[in-house]
Amino acid sequence: MTPETLWNRYAAIWSLDADAREPEMLACLADDVTYCDPNGAIAGRAGLSAYMAGFKESVPAGRFIILSVLHHNERSLARWELRHEDETVLQTGTSFAAISDGRLSAITGFFDPLAGQHHG
Repeated sequence: MTPETLWNRYAAIWSLDADAREPEMLACLADDVTYCDPNGAIAGRAGLSAYMAGFKESVPAGRFIILSVLHHNERSLARWELRHEDETVLQTGTSFAAISDGRLSAITGFFDPLAGQHHG
């Protein structure tokens, strides 16, 4: 699958129930996937699936939309938005991943500062 298709499928996983999440994780994520974002680091699909379940519980109407993808040499960068079901943008960010055998293998998520927040 193309990097764009891979990122779009991965983004959709975050909104799926556990039964639907597992086969998509197998298709999109390497067996030894790692994930980290400002909230912590996770190793393995089971740990990431549990983290996604917590996300879905805390933002039940949220879904990720991939805005753009850059890709070269088995490395990929995706700009995304987290949107509410009414299309309100809740968060924006960028995720980086290495790709191994056509699946995401080492994913790092970066969250943009929310409007009105200043970091200094």
